[in-house]
Amino acid sequence: MATGWTIRPLRLPDEHLPTGTRDTDWQCRTCTTAWPCETAGEFLRQSRCTCGATTWWETRGPRNWHIGPRCYAAADVAVRQAADLKAYREAHPKYPPSHYYPAKPRRARRQKPPYRHTPTGPGDIRPGTWTWAKPGALHPGWGDIHQLAMVTRPGLPKCEVWLILDGTVHDVRADQLILSGGPRKNRPAWWEWTVAAHLERQEPAGQAPGNRTAVQPALFNDPAAV
Repeated sequence: MATGWTIRPLRLPDEHLPTGTRDTDWQCRTCTTAWPCETAGEFLRQSRCTCGATTWWETRGPRNWHIGPRCYAAADVAVRQAADLKAYREAHPKYPPSHYYPAKPRRARRQKPPYRHTPTGPGDIRPGTWTWAKPGALHPGWGDIHQLAMVTRPGLPKCEVWLILDGTVHDVRADQLILSGGPRKNRPAWWEWTVAAHLERQEPAGQAPGNRTAVQPALFNDPAAV
């Protein structure tokens, strides 16, 4: 075996790294020649930066060296990172982004109404019925999301509702109120109706089942009419 033989390193030895006070005047730490020296060149591959300057990449490692003046400053990096962060936040806002909404106007506040009612069929809307106000049904200050509200005064075209979020009272269009926030298993189709559709389904005033009268009673009482 030859004297002084050693295993060839896989990565650029530290003693052949560049040194210097200027980016344009690099020298090898050991050879005192222009960098990359002959030894360092065996571990590097040459490339070119987008600014046009020559760059050297370590063949078997992640290190790289940019020869020449810097193509960007630290301030440029900070501005770019801030722009990227802003773009990400705009693409992935918190939901709901309350700081995007205007200030809430004044609305009357009440304690929770004492009503309690659960619809049992189409048209069965009374005070105490819980509904969902669709996005856009309320003032934009309350956000563009479904809001849980109790009907306190049914009516067309608007119903008075009590908002569980903050106890405020609103007049909301009946066609913007729904009983269910989404489809659920084992529920009839009328649960997906709007409150307006339910109110339109209700019997007209004075036509409740207990107040109906026969239209043609003589047909059943007069034998001659048979």
